[in-house]
Amino acid sequence: SMAPMFAEMLKVAGYDIHSRYKALGLYQKFIIPFLGVYPTKTNDRWLSILTRYGTPFELSLNCTHSVVRYTFEPINAATGSLKDPFNTHAIWDALDTLIPLQKGIDLEFFAHLKRDLTVNDQDTAYLLEKKKVGGQIRTQNKLALDLKGGEFVLKAYIYPALKSLATGKPVQELMFDSVHRLSHQYPTLAAPLRKLEEYVHSRGTSSTASPRLISCDLCDPRQSRIKIYLLELNVSLESMEDLWTLGGRRNDTQTLAGLEMIRELWDLINLPTGILSYPEPYLKLGEVPNEQLPLMANYTLHHDDP
Repeated sequence: SMAPMFAEMLKVAGYDIHSRYKALGLYQKFIIPFLGVYPTKTNDRWLSILTRYGTPFELSLNCTHSVVRYTFEPINAATGSLKDPFNTHAIWDALDTLIPLQKGIDLEFFAHLKRDLTVNDQDTAYLLEKKKVGGQIRTQNKLALDLKGGEFVLKAYIYPALKSLATGKPVQELMFDSVHRLSHQYPTLAAPLRKLEEYVHSRGTSSTASPRLISCDLCDPRQSRIKIYLLELNVSLESMEDLWTLGGRRNDTQTLAGLEMIRELWDLINLPTGILSYPEPYLKLGEVPNEQLPLMANYTLHHDDP
């Protein structure tokens, strides 16, 4: 049911007919088998963080570069069962399928972050025994493909919430400690990491902003970027300004020009302000959303670019 919209997006974005057929063929043959059962109002299915309806696939468009992309949470027969109650392992099967299709995929950064930030078998046993996991979101990792011509660029996203629950360590600590260990091997990441961590710590323990997820490019580690996403519960222009400038730490011409654009956009959309909690995990299929989400900002750690 996604194919008509997918095909139209590719066409509107200017992909030639050969690239469109290749992208749709890849989706049909290699992605759909990892999306689990088709969602209905009655069937029992794995609920993914990807959409408000728990469906494990989302299309999007990078308007600046006219690049169609999609994100999916790989699901297999073991997902949600006692073999893999928190869908830790299905992503490896999906990667085994995708790696032969595209040159240059490298899993070094992903393997490091996944080992540190998703639950292992011991964590899983503890969470089940202690009944620690209730109705909260269980997604731990997902993949994204940026479609560029007839090829794709692969990215991974990791949510450390369950690892935090299993270890008793805050998501912020888990995330920054993991990237710190990575920066020992790749020192070019140290400067941007230090600047971001300094800003997050400066917000204090009562901050309304906190790390929520992390992503990396699945390519040569010397080229791979790491993105850290902060969830900001205080929806206000002041919060946006603080996030954008890292609390005033960034005041170069480019940053300030972007800040003026944010202020203009804020006035145009007239977004209601206030402290917002994240809504209940999922909407029912067919239910019309009537909610406002908190803010989210992502920060890209480039090698040698503080």
